[in-house]
Amino acid sequence: MKKALGIIGIFVAIVCVGMSCGKEEINSVLEGTETASDTLAIKLGETITSTGGEQLTFKKLVEDSRCPANAMCIWQGMVTVEMQARVGSKTETFTLTTNPQDPKTSAVVLGYEITLVNVFPYPGTSIEEVQESDYWVEVTAVKASN
Repeated sequence: MKKALGIIGIFVAIVCVGMSCGKEEINSVLEGTETASDTLAIKLGETITSTGGEQLTFKKLVEDSRCPANAMCIWQGMVTVEMQARVGSKTETFTLTTNPQDPKTSAVVLGYEITLVNVFPYPGTSIEEVQESDYWVEVTAVKASN
């Protein structure tokens, strides 16, 4: 009985994600505002601008081969994203990846340390087919220490 309730709970959670439960919360995060945990959420193709004028753009989903949540895999897979930072008149494009052989989840770019926290949606958590335009990242950006 407990196992059946657990399976139903997982199903409800998956359906909820697929039907955009809590859409208002997610949309407010996607406006480029800081979340409670000081992470920034950026939709694919969007740019956020700080009060100081610094900009961060989620330019491209390079690869998403992560093992789907509803599958058993022999390899965890990886996700790679292309980002762009702009500080003053300087612009730099860079990639962040969770590649287990060469993880580069952080990069120091134009004086800021940018760290990839998460990439959504996670494969296998939606009933609907995920489009590339559905992707968004959570990152942190802090002034790099000299």
